[in-house]
Amino acid sequence: MRVWLLFIFLCTAVAATTDPPWKNPEYETMQNITKVLGAAYTTYFVYEGTFGKDILIKKSVFCIIMRITDYSYGSGVAFRKYREQVEQPEQEIGLYLSPQEGPGYHVSNLMKVDDDVYLEEVAKMYLVYSDYSGCALFYYGEEDDYELWLYQKPKADGFASACELLLALLSEKPRNVYYTSDCS
Repeated sequence: MRVWLLFIFLCTAVAATTDPPWKNPEYETMQNITKVLGAAYTTYFVYEGTFGKDILIKKSVFCIIMRITDYSYGSGVAFRKYREQVEQPEQEIGLYLSPQEGPGYHVSNLMKVDDDVYLEEVAKMYLVYSDYSGCALFYYGEEDDYELWLYQKPKADGFASACELLLALLSEKPRNVYYTSDCS
């Protein structure tokens, strides 16, 4: 009886601490966050994700844009632009992005995100995958949510990006579209 209880406990403990399959230094060539942030003065369109309320803004918002305005000395400055309603004017929050290396990695595969007012950590974002030209898929570890950035405005051609397909495979949560053709 004790052996079975120990076995069940160990299985539960291992399942609770197992990292997602993408969190593996073997994939670091597709998870180098400095290649995404290092392209300063770049606009990314936060196309879809698995959260209802935006993790960084703490509200339900639409038309989300992530604009990297500066990257120097190992950190970046960004603005997250959004609308609470599609027809309302754009608002923004300022963020500081600090790349970090996860255990076993030789490249920065995650970033600490701080607000620009109180300099408090808002989130940690892991780069799950990027092709560095079309899309980037991020993961918020504590919230267990994903966020997909597109390098260009979404097209209505019906073709899914590699990041969209990967998101569909990794998460069973409903996907929400944040940047649509109604956003300008």
